[in-house]
Amino acid sequence: MTAADVFAITLNHGYIPQILLAEAMFTVKLRRRSRFWLRLGIGLPVTVFLMIVIPNMFATVVSGFFSLNIFLLSLALCAVLFENKFTDILFCCVGAQFTQNLSYNVENLIYRPWQDDISQIGWLFISIGSTAAVYTAAYFLCVRRMRDGETVRVGRAFVFAIAIVNVLFVYVMQYLFQYYGIDKMWITRLPLIVCCVFGLIMQFGLLAYKDERAENDRLEYFLKREREQYETTKNTIDIINMKAHDLKHHIRRAQSVASYDSDELAEIAEVVGEYENTVKTGNGTLDVILTEKQYRCKQNDIVLSIIADSEQLAFMHTSDLVAVFGNALDNAIECELRVGDVNKRCIAVRIVRKGGMVSVHIENYCEDRLEFADGLPRTTKSDTQFHGFGMKSIRYSVEKYGGTVQAGIEGDLFCLNILIPIPDSDAEQNA
Repeated sequence: MTAADVFAITLNHGYIPQILLAEAMFTVKLRRRSRFWLRLGIGLPVTVFLMIVIPNMFATVVSGFFSLNIFLLSLALCAVLFENKFTDILFCCVGAQFTQNLSYNVENLIYRPWQDDISQIGWLFISIGSTAAVYTAAYFLCVRRMRDGETVRVGRAFVFAIAIVNVLFVYVMQYLFQYYGIDKMWITRLPLIVCCVFGLIMQFGLLAYKDERAENDRLEYFLKREREQYETTKNTIDIINMKAHDLKHHIRRAQSVASYDSDELAEIAEVVGEYENTVKTGNGTLDVILTEKQYRCKQNDIVLSIIADSEQLAFMHTSDLVAVFGNALDNAIECELRVGDVNKRCIAVRIVRKGGMVSVHIENYCEDRLEFADGLPRTTKSDTQFHGFGMKSIRYSVEKYGGTVQAGIEGDLFCLNILIPIPDSDAEQNA
């Protein structure tokens, strides 16, 4: 092998920009290492140089591993650029390889039947067009679903297994197709396309499932914490009511003694009366929640109005009532605290029955410019990892009962509308 052969750039090296572009797309959400651009500025030219030289040298020893050498070098470059676990990087690079191979087979499916009638320029446009179409589809269907900077929630065994399958399919099988001349038949591209699509579905279908499981587990954790907080609040309110009730009796006895200032005792009795007056809607759980939120509203000059036929919610579990009304009212109160004019601070809660449904409408004055995603407002807090689960837990709890949640801005009001079907037994009793 001469020096010219070692440094020769052939048509096979066209794989280099294709795989690098695919990997750049699939790794865009990984965590970058420090001095990323310096690493990229040095690492990319060195890697491309090695991608040209090493496959040329290796091809003279072992045939069929030209593209595999390029892929392994690109994988090493990604490991230098990103600080995620190696399995995360490998997962993304395997997805990139499936996408590149899918694009290559789509290109040949179009080109092969008419290759004698298509010029080199025409072939180039077909290649660019198929690459653009497949990569764009892969981004919106796969890459966009990945979470920024987070660990890929897929087991190591699966990542290595899918990587082995990828090597066997993309490199070994297609080498055999080339070796026996089968790849020149356009019809062979159809099963290869199906295999690439199936590989991506396996990867990102499992990833979506794992992400949903992880989010549900996190929601369950927050629901458990909310239930524990509810129990604490319930006990606190019960103790306050008991003490307030006893204190009122002491005040009455004190008022019968002439030496006490009756005006001062009357003022104390009025304050005690405020704490003794709990909300009574017909649902004990909801009474505790609304009473606690009523105290917070009074402390912060927020007008809270309640119209509630909450007996209609008797079929809902305590933890779900806490999740729905606790989170909804906490969000509303936090929003009102950002309103500078205390005269505009207001929250309204309405729970009524409509046919076989329970309608819950909660609205509050809102000056925030909210962004919505998937029908729910995004959190206004910067820490999205531990915030923003309030609305999700509301929807999660409501959907357990076949209900729906809608949120939106109407003028200066943020409105949350919830519809939950009443189970048949409860609907018949309340009819």
